[in-house]
Amino acid sequence: MAGQVIVPIDVAFNYKIVLAITCYTLKAPHMITTNLALLDIGLSRKLPSYRPAEFCQHAQTTGGHMSWAGAANIQGGVTIDLSAINQVEVSTNSKITSIGGGARWEDVYLKLDRMGLAVAGGRVAEVGVGGLLVGGGNSFFAAQHGFACDNVHNYEVVLGSGKIINANINENPDLFRALKGGNNNFGVVTRFDLKTFVQGKLWGGFIINPIETAAEQFKYIEDFATASGNGIDPYASVINAYIFGAKGPSAIANQFTYTKPEAFPSILHNFTSIQPQISNTLRVTNLTDLTIELGAGTPNGLRQLFGTATFAANASLLAHLFALARTAFLPIQNVSDFQASFVLQPISTAITSKAALTGGNSLGLGAQQGNLVWLDLTLQYSLPTDDAAVLNATQTLLAQSIAYAQSQNLYNEFVYLNYALQSQDPISSYGPESVARLRAASTKYDPQGVFQTLCPGGFKLWRESDERGGG
Repeated sequence: MAGQVIVPIDVAFNYKIVLAITCYTLKAPHMITTNLALLDIGLSRKLPSYRPAEFCQHAQTTGGHMSWAGAANIQGGVTIDLSAINQVEVSTNSKITSIGGGARWEDVYLKLDRMGLAVAGGRVAEVGVGGLLVGGGNSFFAAQHGFACDNVHNYEVVLGSGKIINANINENPDLFRALKGGNNNFGVVTRFDLKTFVQGKLWGGFIINPIETAAEQFKYIEDFATASGNGIDPYASVINAYIFGAKGPSAIANQFTYTKPEAFPSILHNFTSIQPQISNTLRVTNLTDLTIELGAGTPNGLRQLFGTATFAANASLLAHLFALARTAFLPIQNVSDFQASFVLQPISTAITSKAALTGGNSLGLGAQQGNLVWLDLTLQYSLPTDDAAVLNATQTLLAQSIAYAQSQNLYNEFVYLNYALQSQDPISSYGPESVARLRAASTKYDPQGVFQTLCPGGFKLWRESDERGGG
């Protein structure tokens, strides 16, 4: 047990706590454990009797990237830190990469880049593999291969009973589908086997433009989503971010990736031709380098809040939502170290149509819903005294944006779990059929409700107003 169970008197305990991606997530568990034997999850029986009455309460953490307290940590319980399970092993035929549940995407790409291979995974190097995949996961390869979760070939899962099982299209297929977006509701995933493909160098980076170019950029987002949805050049992706600071919106940061080593593809020409350019880092490079660069835009150590909504890819709508953001952020622009990003990510039918080819997922998205845009709000600041004001501004902006989009028949109810506020309900946004499948899988594989009641973090399948069936 030495070195595997860390309690508050250990120097390592405080070190683990401050490794949180954002100070907003800080909680103080009674114990952090990396002891894999303890994943035999009769938690109240297996852990030392430090505070027995509370030990059954636990959390799971991989990268700890969620922005709200309790999502991947717990106050007074046990945090299961999966970081020691970080192996990256490629099959002999190079078709499958087996990744430990505690690895980060940088671990994966450092190995695969050297081998000329890739997987459809996260776009930020330090994000945890596990959290991204059980939340769905966007990817630079999404138009080619679908969401990251659609590329999981097999999950190795420790159930609440302590039993270890595999979930894939042939073995426990209902759990296999449930884990694709179902969050931490079924067990502890200790290994993800991902489909792997040949991948050499790619082209990408950032262009920073003045905020005055916003109107044409909204048009180009709609045009890009339409072209991608029509199957034109699935190698390109865009992240379109409007940066706010103490003086309001200041710049537009576009992250482009083209998964071939070819510069300035025609599908991105409208964007890359916008002038003036404040800076330009576009180059031929590898996946590790691009994901490190993308992560540098959200430094650790500040308080951070996410919020999200989904809309039709419509330029006029996006312009109106941006105007709402200008107004909503005015009352908080002077909070200490304030920075906000109003981020648009095109989600075309080329992406949402892929799930059906790989056994389905839990997200409830499909090509019939048309080309979409995810709005991701990311706010950073430094003082806990500003928590309420920042949260209120975020919730106000989301409510106003949704109401306006509904009035224009341009709103989609989907809430991307990995960007959601704690008060949002991404599971319900998947639709009643998906929710029913998720609850059925929970009742079957977790009949005692270990991951509904004893693992309170994350987004649960039954909210407080719901009554859980089963055991």
